[in-house]
Amino acid sequence: MPDVIETPPQQKNWLQRLKDESWEAELLVSAVAIFAILNSFGLVDWMVDIFIEKLNPNQYGVAYFIVVTGYLAIGILAAMFSLHFALRAYWIGLVGLNSVFPDYSLDDSAFSPIYTKKMLGFLPKLSDAIDKVDELCSVIFSAAFALMLIYTYLTLLAILYLLLYNSVVEYVPSGILLIPLYILGIFVFSGMIIGILANLKKFKHHENIQHTYFLFGKWNGYLLYGPLHKSVLMITMIFGTNFKKKKSLVRLVLIMFTFGFAFTIYKMTQSNYHYLINADRTFDDTREYPEFYQNLNQGQKFLLGPEIHSNQIEGKTLQLFLPVFDHESKSMYNSCNILTLKKEAEENDKLERWRQNTECLQNHHELYLDGEGISFQFLKTEHSRTGQFGLLAFIDVSHLSTDLHRLRIKRTIDESNTKEWVVPFYYSGK
Repeated sequence: MPDVIETPPQQKNWLQRLKDESWEAELLVSAVAIFAILNSFGLVDWMVDIFIEKLNPNQYGVAYFIVVTGYLAIGILAAMFSLHFALRAYWIGLVGLNSVFPDYSLDDSAFSPIYTKKMLGFLPKLSDAIDKVDELCSVIFSAAFALMLIYTYLTLLAILYLLLYNSVVEYVPSGILLIPLYILGIFVFSGMIIGILANLKKFKHHENIQHTYFLFGKWNGYLLYGPLHKSVLMITMIFGTNFKKKKSLVRLVLIMFTFGFAFTIYKMTQSNYHYLINADRTFDDTREYPEFYQNLNQGQKFLLGPEIHSNQIEGKTLQLFLPVFDHESKSMYNSCNILTLKKEAEENDKLERWRQNTECLQNHHELYLDGEGISFQFLKTEHSRTGQFGLLAFIDVSHLSTDLHRLRIKRTIDESNTKEWVVPFYYSGK
């Protein structure tokens, strides 16, 4: 009988060795991920401003869904990776401590035997604590990775759909372009109904219902996660199939969602996301809004309304900047039937087009000072801080009394869409 050659212990289980050494990669990825995720809030803020600028207001609902989902995903990811980093660092400390002190010692304790025994009965064993923290770290890491895959794919898909919709909506009826959304919605909703039915006790062993549930789960994976469907489904199924055995780990993930949600709400309040659901906001003319004054809104990276240089005006002139969003200028130009010129048009034709554009924008605005209409001339410009396109006007205020005054701006974008702002200011004289 031939001799049996034993495999050296260090080569016996490469997967176990990989598991034992994976903490280094996890710690590095966590540190990088925390930095990247916290900076990703700025990217979502930028997306909000782009949506406000470019999209027609009737698409703001879709944009709101995208950005709120984005804030939630990033907030939850930040909470998860932060906890993972802290726990993994704690785990390293426990492993290091374990190499010096394998476990608690009753004989060498600095405390009384009675106190030591009672405390050791209360505390977990060091080896058990190491295994438990390692489990927590691995679960958090995989859950965060799955969430990142899901959000990345769904966000890219939604943005691409929006771009495609706006590119061809002038040539294809919007009803036809919305058909894919209707199909997706019906399919996902049907899958949810089947899922509720299939998980009822009386149907858990019903072959036809369970097979239908499997088909919906499989195709929902294709539709919602695209090429990432197997990776995402694999992680979610691992959680689902071990739910009864590891309920505490699943609860931990839910706690992370709660912390992430709270962090998300805080970050959202620092952006312009509210405009996507409240574009027709009414302004109180007895209140000062800091966003309207250049000396008070220095931290603002994107203007949603008019801006004058100060809430206290001195001298003979008031300077007004009025941002014009891209979708607004297109609507106003269309209503004016402005002459469209080719790129190779002669210079005098370009000058005529520019003049007509400015005149068109001016005709869609009215300015009132203390309730009385005033004459004005607009110049097209870009804001010096935000880079936004807008209109600049210089208004004569030399005739005003030293008192509180109100500038009202009315913009008529089309027959069914108007905006109004009231900007109070105090005139302190020449």
